[in-house]
Amino acid sequence: MTKSPSGRRARAAALATLLAAFTAPLTGTASAQGASVSVSPSTADPDYATIVQLRGTGFQSVHGGHGGVYVLFGWVSNPAGGWQPSQGGAAGSTYRYVQDTESRDNNGFQRYLAFPGSDTGSSANGVVNPDGTWQAQLVIPGARFQAVDREGNTTQVDCTRVQCGVITIGAHGVVNPANETFTPVRFAVPRQEPAAVPPSRQAPPATTTTTAPAPTPSVETATTQARAGDRIEVTGTGFTPGENVGVTLHSDPVTLPPARAGDDGRFTYTATIPEHVTEGTHRLVFTGERSTVETSVELSVRAAARTSPSPPPAEPPAQAQVQGEKGSALLVALLVGGAVLLVVAVVAVVLRLRRRTRDIEGNDT
Repeated sequence: MTKSPSGRRARAAALATLLAAFTAPLTGTASAQGASVSVSPSTADPDYATIVQLRGTGFQSVHGGHGGVYVLFGWVSNPAGGWQPSQGGAAGSTYRYVQDTESRDNNGFQRYLAFPGSDTGSSANGVVNPDGTWQAQLVIPGARFQAVDREGNTTQVDCTRVQCGVITIGAHGVVNPANETFTPVRFAVPRQEPAAVPPSRQAPPATTTTTAPAPTPSVETATTQARAGDRIEVTGTGFTPGENVGVTLHSDPVTLPPARAGDDGRFTYTATIPEHVTEGTHRLVFTGERSTVETSVELSVRAAARTSPSPPPAEPPAQAQVQGEKGSALLVALLVGGAVLLVVAVVAVVLRLRRRTRDIEGNDT
């Protein structure tokens, strides 16, 4: 039996529709898994803050969409998957990260990238470009940090024992599987490369040259005595021009916001001593990011000052009170005496008038 051309065309159309139905989900999954983040440097210092440069590609950019992408540093339960919010994951359970404020000028531990034209763009640290790329700078405080879950419970995370890295998720409560990524970060003590030795040359006999030694980084404070909660002014010199300088309060390490050296290798920095720091001797440690040099200043920290209630007003002395009473009694006596004299004078005048009246009447008689 010969098949008609119209029947063959109908079966071909049905087959094409079926193939499109199967290939469409596969295409969507590929684009959702295309997001990636590069981290430079890929190794962070385990004891001090490290500033890394991030570049994202393949991210979904929604023009005018609410929210965007949060960029965090932390730990995930399974880097291969299952930790993501789109798969039922939750902060404090399947992923933990370094908390920071959501303001634009926070400490740099958390970054927010808005979609183009987003209603929250004013608080963002960058934009997810229409081509899916973005750039940001993130501060990694070290290999150990405390994470807080939704119930307010704290958990200590040690990235030398578990795998940590850069996390990206949808921002402002908008779950977006296309923008969920985890990029591992390794921790190692940075190695200071030896300075290159120039080839020796015989100097002209008539002249000699001397090279001034490179300045040694140092920090100074106006005072070495402080209370918990105080703000300490610190000046630093001898650092590599333009480099970021990590700041850590020891002995129980507390990472503070980094400083930045100027073109002359100097900086002025205000360190706020946390209010929960225990009394005793502590060190403010400053570490150059590029020079990797470390210098510190010692502080003697006391507990925060307690405000005492104002003393009650002092009672007037007893002697002054007695003198006041004597004065009052004298005044009363004077008033009474004056009144008596006035009455006597009035009576005398009245009697004199009566006597004069009787004398006049007697003369008339």
